[in-house]
Amino acid sequence: MNNMSQEKLAERCDLSTSYIGLVERGERKASLEVVVKIANALDVTPNALAMDSIKHKACNNKDKLVLMINDFDDAQLNTTFEIVNQIHSYIRKGTKKATYMDIDELLSD
Repeated sequence: MNNMSQEKLAERCDLSTSYIGLVERGERKASLEVVVKIANALDVTPNALAMDSIKHKACNNKDKLVLMINDFDDAQLNTTFEIVNQIHSYIRKGTKKATYMDIDELLSD
């Protein structure tokens, strides 16, 4: 997810490396407090940590967007925000749903 070593993650979470290993291998269940610590250390949401283990039929689009931008750096997040903000404004001003052509025109301005 973040290519961080167990040692570095343990240090950031104030946990032992062996405990991180147990949790990672599924040999120990983490408390909610530990899940939040790990998520904060990895700069992801607790949901992102659990996505592979949650059984669900389909992610909703909000979850998909969060997963898509989860690894973006600040510049990529700012660009994405500006694009989504323009699309949001366009849709809110109009009475119709935006089409791909509408969005393409909007972004070319």
